[in-house]
Amino acid sequence: MPQGDYGDLKVGRLLLRETFKTGESVGTARTLDLEGQESNPPLTRAELVWRHDNVTALESGCVTPLTFTDKPERNAYVTVDSVSAEYTEWRNDVVTSDWKLGLTRLGSDAEVDLQSRLTGVVRVNDFALSGERWHAPPIGHYGYQTGTTNPTTMTRTGLDGAITVYRGIPTGASPRWGCTPANYLNGRVRLTSGGTELCGVDQSLSPTGWALTNGLVNVTQSGTGRLDVQTYTGGAWRSKVWTVYSQTGTEVLAWDGATLLRNGPEHVILRLTKGLNPGRLTLDLALRRGSRIVEGYLQRSTSADLKVTLNTAEAYTNTSAQGYLVASSDDIDGNRFACGSARTFTADANGGVIKSSTTSLDFWLGVVASQATLNTNPTFETDGTGWTAFGGATYARSNTQAKFGSWSGLLTTGADASPRYEAATTAVTAGASYRASGWINPGSALPAGVGISVNWYTSADAYISTSSNNLVPTAGVWAQWDATVTAPPTAAKAGILLVAAGTPGAGILVYGDDIRLRGATPSGDAATDLRNQYIASLPETIYAVRR
Repeated sequence: MPQGDYGDLKVGRLLLRETFKTGESVGTARTLDLEGQESNPPLTRAELVWRHDNVTALESGCVTPLTFTDKPERNAYVTVDSVSAEYTEWRNDVVTSDWKLGLTRLGSDAEVDLQSRLTGVVRVNDFALSGERWHAPPIGHYGYQTGTTNPTTMTRTGLDGAITVYRGIPTGASPRWGCTPANYLNGRVRLTSGGTELCGVDQSLSPTGWALTNGLVNVTQSGTGRLDVQTYTGGAWRSKVWTVYSQTGTEVLAWDGATLLRNGPEHVILRLTKGLNPGRLTLDLALRRGSRIVEGYLQRSTSADLKVTLNTAEAYTNTSAQGYLVASSDDIDGNRFACGSARTFTADANGGVIKSSTTSLDFWLGVVASQATLNTNPTFETDGTGWTAFGGATYARSNTQAKFGSWSGLLTTGADASPRYEAATTAVTAGASYRASGWINPGSALPAGVGISVNWYTSADAYISTSSNNLVPTAGVWAQWDATVTAPPTAAKAGILLVAAGTPGAGILVYGDDIRLRGATPSGDAATDLRNQYIASLPETIYAVRR
């Protein structure tokens, strides 16, 4: 925020006090010279030290947005040519940092396009995969082009808002796009230490207290050396804790050092180091703008069995022969873990990646992320509202059985056909695909089956049709019902319901839990898509190109 009568000057991520004057010159290049002072007070000492250290960490040669509060007409893209800062401390009185920046002005967004040069190679892999070339520019960009062939798009919504991901980038294409300097950092990747974002790579960094995030994925440590990989779904961060092993049976309980290898808005790489006494283990964690996964590279000086596994076991589908694993059912947040490697690996019993007798292990971690739940009260945890019984049945909230948490929705059948309870209707889009899912536990056998169905209605609440299918679960055992359904052409509303098929007779108990109607998992977020995007996670360098 502005200090007193001063505005803000932002050089990339770095926040400084706006200077009174900006020196400009034109010759072989258009240069900008800025100088100013940061002081404590009015800043706290920690704030001043952060600004001083981040001034001296600015990287030369990188395209950097420059924005002013009071002189917005000077907003532009620049490169840093020279940096100096004098740090002065009068003990128990005042601390100052007098800084100078020498910049080259590349131009405003009206003058220059930004060009993302993506490498033409994909990861070497053991699965004959060509990968999927993809790219995510900042939130708020415009005029994206890849030549005569257009890519497809998808939208991922995270903490920073909706970011567009371009898929199927043509081979050899270097996308060009426009973006105001003020929008350039929206949706960026950032590394924070102690809650403070760092600029550049020449930084003092603690091996604890850091967080690596892009608004979709957030990676931190979980108490010890474990990795807490969080995914932003349903308006909140959802955690999966992963354990790193330096060799068979030896979990990394703490890291000795941390280093930034790359720290750009589009791509950050953090290296963690562990002494093996003798030898060392390093873990490189990489996160890209717009990505649903964090990439990892584990390396040690001598050969051993390396692995990264879920700390708490989850059932999964073993497709390691195709380069990935994915959970076989939703977790309490509606997500399914996914992980994999570019190289042949063994699946761990908990869910994870193992490579034996090796000095390196590449991997990726993430989830097949759920879409927003459309119906109210899917878990019955707080109360029993939002559901109504039909077909002679009764409905009640129960803590006798629960798949997740402590409560479920109990259906007691009546004598009529199709006893059921249904959620209040929610708005849908005609022709769109939706995912209906839930867990079912019948108290006794139901020969005709039971299922999670969707009733479709017009905008005037007139019934249209039902999308349904039944399963015959074992009495007393939770079973998941999961299907993709399509809204009819005239549908405007939908209600999800738990229903016993046929006329099962009165008095049968059926428990339901985590019953959700959601948008279908979009193309691009399935486990195979995440695997292919990992294979083609192409390094990006950004240039300013005159329009």
